[in-house]
Amino acid sequence: MSVAISVSVDSAGFTAALQGLIEDYPEAVGAALMRVAEQMLQLSNVLVPVRTGFLKSTLGVRQNGNFSIIFYANAPYAAYVEFGTRRMSARLFMTRALQQYQNAFAPEVAGALQQLQHSYFK
Repeated sequence: MSVAISVSVDSAGFTAALQGLIEDYPEAVGAALMRVAEQMLQLSNVLVPVRTGFLKSTLGVRQNGNFSIIFYANAPYAAYVEFGTRRMSARLFMTRALQQYQNAFAPEVAGALQQLQHSYFK
């Protein structure tokens, strides 16, 4: 007596779903990075020292492709406030925001990819 189990996959549907996943995953990763980066920006806006408000107004985040973000402060003196000088201690407002959220990037990206996978392979 023998037993045989046959499994077949609808190759057209599978190929289409896989192609959609390949096309959409860079945007899903980019959106996940931006969600965490926006939280970092909010925290740095709270941590930044404010005298005139100019430094705070130059804080931002931008996406440099789908797999990269740039967290920045464009004020000419931003590095002095962030890292300090021999006369002024470092404030580390951007560094502390990054430290707070650095472990959130991987789970956010993984969750976005799982959600994308579930949308194509139900």
